[in-house]
Amino acid sequence: MRHALSVFALALTITGAAHAQSEHAFGVPTDELSDPSATIVAAPGSRAQGWQGQGRSEVLARHGMVATSDPLAAQAGLEILQAGGNAIDAAVAAGAVLDVTSPNDTGIGGDLFALVWNAADGRLYALNSGGWSPAGWTLEYFTKDLGLDSMARTGVNAVTVPGAVSGYDALLSRFGTMGFDKTFERAASIAEEGWGQAERRHADIESVRDKIRKDADSAATFLVNGEVPPLYSIVRNPDLASALRLIQREGRDA
Repeated sequence: MRHALSVFALALTITGAAHAQSEHAFGVPTDELSDPSATIVAAPGSRAQGWQGQGRSEVLARHGMVATSDPLAAQAGLEILQAGGNAIDAAVAAGAVLDVTSPNDTGIGGDLFALVWNAADGRLYALNSGGWSPAGWTLEYFTKDLGLDSMARTGVNAVTVPGAVSGYDALLSRFGTMGFDKTFERAASIAEEGWGQAERRHADIESVRDKIRKDADSAATFLVNGEVPPLYSIVRNPDLASALRLIQREGRDA
């Protein structure tokens, strides 16, 4: 199986309080634009009722909002906000759930890059938590020793040292208010108890099924008797759950 590097990119805003509200949700009025909300037009879509021409209803919130590619991840972020955490705490919790439910996109064995706007000091911060490459990864190693003319796509020579967990730790240490014990709780629970195999994830794993079969550990993790679990079935990842629990207890150096 190809061990692709996973990237979890964050674009976050930290406010002074977890539930701070803006008096100008659509922008501060100016002399040139007295009503910023008047410029907002719903995106065209497929809604059949004939009101706004869009396929999905708008999402409006006064106290906080979390947007991810997975409802379970968004829910985890909202739970952190409701518990008093800030945007960074919520983003780490959401990212950790994606590491469980979206193994084709993200994972604690990948890298992490983040852009963080800190309203407290009015500054934008960037985090590069990409993993290091082994010292022996020279051009000669790949071309002469391995006989390759491009990067390896499978095996140990296809991955760098993971940087995701260090990235999560750096974000929490610099900007967060919670630790791994709280922010990783929902992800660990989902990995233990299981989650529903939705269409997109099922199709993604099905598309690389034959590659997964070639690696015993990957097959044991993602397949059942050599086949992708049925659509909408409950899938679990106990080994990943154990890893997340270990990080909860011992932190980034676990």
